[in-house]
Amino acid sequence: MDIYILEDNLIQQGRLEMVLSQELKKYNKDLSIVHTFDKPQQFIEAIDSTTSNQLFFLDIEIKGEKLKGLDIAKIIREKNPYATIIFVTTHSEFMPLVFDYQVSALDYIDKSLSEIEFRKKITRALAITMKPLGIENDEIFDFQTQHTAIRIPLNQVIYIETSPQKHYVILHGTNNQMTFRANLKDLEKASPSLVSCHRSYLINPNNIIRINKLKREVEMTDGSICPFSRTKAKMLMDTFKRRNLQ
Repeated sequence: MDIYILEDNLIQQGRLEMVLSQELKKYNKDLSIVHTFDKPQQFIEAIDSTTSNQLFFLDIEIKGEKLKGLDIAKIIREKNPYATIIFVTTHSEFMPLVFDYQVSALDYIDKSLSEIEFRKKITRALAITMKPLGIENDEIFDFQTQHTAIRIPLNQVIYIETSPQKHYVILHGTNNQMTFRANLKDLEKASPSLVSCHRSYLINPNNIIRINKLKREVEMTDGSICPFSRTKAKMLMDTFKRRNLQ
């Protein structure tokens, strides 16, 4: 496990390291696994491509180059398609570009957040990245294309819906939300455990808590309501009953 920080502001470096130092103790880890840089080239050279379990915190603007962090993220994704990437920046106006760069970032952390909210974001990222690596393949949601690389525990996937942005989908997870380039048919083939309940939705049946047959809606564990078509009603009910009998 390695954590990399690319941040050219010493105060922000210290802020991140302080939170990480405190949170890593929960996993019997310390700052020895954290590598902090303020120069992009040194950062790139230090990345160990042989280690898959990596967490990256990237500022978007580095040394006056407004999109440098996004360029670095593409290089990281080439080296490690399974890495967890998080942007930590003040430039919220650049967020739409994150999707254009197709680097499948886990989260975006605004530096202006309160210390409590800032810490929550870091804690959530660590919880995801520190998951035990000995997970069976059938418990993993693994979707790889030339545009996208996502690998997270299947039980963290609540549902996936089509995005208003053409050719993109939104994955709603227990700890995060991701927008990436894909279509539901390919996602369904990649993960048969997910169920197509509607032409715009794929749901994880293990995260259903209630089915309303009258309104043709399913309630998910995060409180979200997803519609289902009339033709999917029996299949959903059967799946839901089988799960409850297990």
